[in-house]
Parts: sequence; C-alpha cells; structure tokens
Amino acid sequence: MLIGHITQTGNISIPKKWRDELGIGPNSSVMIEKKEDKIIIEPLKRKTLKGAFSAIDEEMKRKKISFTRPEAVKDDLYD
Repeated sequence: MLIGHITQTGNISIPKKWRDELGIGPNSSVMIEKKEDKIIIEPLKRKTLKGAFSAIDEEMKRKKISFTRPEAVKDDLYD
C-alpha cells in the first residue's frame, strides 16, 4: 500500500510507481467511481468508445476544426 496526497482544492496525487504501471501520464483521463465508502480510480483507455470520441474531440480542437449541427447533418455526420 502506498500513500497519496490530497490538496486543499481536492486534487489527488497518485504515486508515480502506480501511474507508470497503469500508463497514466500528464493530462490522462481516469474514471472515478464511488462505491460505498471507497473511491475507485481507473485509467480511461483510448480503446473505449468514450476515449475514442474524446481523442477525436481533442484532435479537432488542436487543429481548430469546427462545424455546426446543420453542416454535420448535411454531410451525414449525424443520423
């Protein structure tokens, strides 16, 4: 068992050894779940659908790509 740290603003420090083992790097996303009296933090892998959409959104923001809903519908991006 290792000890983490919680700041005044609620940020949690996860021990480096665990971050390395789980592939959690800077700006990684994690799933946080509360079960009874426990908090479970799980890496959000890009392989999940939510992770894939998040990666697409990040890339669109990085490349400054945007479109309106009518444009998306016109181009069959949405049903």
